[in-house]
Amino acid sequence: MNMWKKVLAVLVVVGVGAGLAIWGAGPKTIATSDEGNVTESKYYKQLKQTPVGQQTLADMVVTEVLDSEYGKNVSKKDVDKKYDETRKELGDQFEQQLAQTGMSAQNYRDSIKLDLLKREAVKANTNFSKASLEKIYNDYQPKTSASVILLGSEDDAKKIIKELDDKDGDFSKLAKKYSGDTDSKKNGGKLDDFDSTSTKVDSNVKKAAFDLENGKYSEKPVKAASNSGYYVVKRNTQEKKPSYDDMKNDLKNLRVDEIMSNEDDVNVIIGKELGKANVNIKDPDLKNALAKYTQAAASDAADKQKKNDK
Repeated sequence: MNMWKKVLAVLVVVGVGAGLAIWGAGPKTIATSDEGNVTESKYYKQLKQTPVGQQTLADMVVTEVLDSEYGKNVSKKDVDKKYDETRKELGDQFEQQLAQTGMSAQNYRDSIKLDLLKREAVKANTNFSKASLEKIYNDYQPKTSASVILLGSEDDAKKIIKELDDKDGDFSKLAKKYSGDTDSKKNGGKLDDFDSTSTKVDSNVKKAAFDLENGKYSEKPVKAASNSGYYVVKRNTQEKKPSYDDMKNDLKNLRVDEIMSNEDDVNVIIGKELGKANVNIKDPDLKNALAKYTQAAASDAADKQKKNDK
């Protein structure tokens, strides 16, 4: 569901943008009633004053600028792959989510393309220094198999740990009997395999599993990051970590992921791209639509100048 939440706002903006793009091509009156009509100019005047209207223009401009520079690196096949991944992840809910937002499948594809274009811009503006890649390599944890028992309270989790200690209890049986994690309970608490980049496993569970040895379980209850209870975590196995050289290309992608997760860093890069494209907004009411990008780039440039002056 995380992927859907990330693009939901973009879907709305893209949908409104489709309306903006055709202004002037249709009738000047877009809605009529016995009490009065709504004209394109009146609709535009109202919409451009709203945050959605401002962001709509920003996304349309960013898409145009980045597509011109990096569109060759974002194919229809890339968009289709991301689209199919989300549709598969959400199953029947995918169509429901689209219907609830009033967006089309094409709107969603457009939002995916925008995200991929931003990623290409980040990649082109990133210095993949050995130091930055080595840090990511040192922090990386390879594919891990772990099992959990989720309890409602810390005391309940301590009881399970005591039973495992005193009676050499069967972790799988205890998970099937007591765990509140419905997805893993039927599998004896076993989670889908994950590595340190996974976003589907509770962050505290990941940390606990990485700190354990194979076959060992947590000696103390692990509080869920989501505050949904306390876990008893067992690490089953962990794959051997590949060498730095074997992971070098993956490390570059992880570095891009790292930057993409920081909105401020992305805004700086987009701001630089907009500056190179000499973007000029004609409507004074929309002059600040790109401010978060241009200000971020200006602030970054000023900070670098201060460092150079020292």
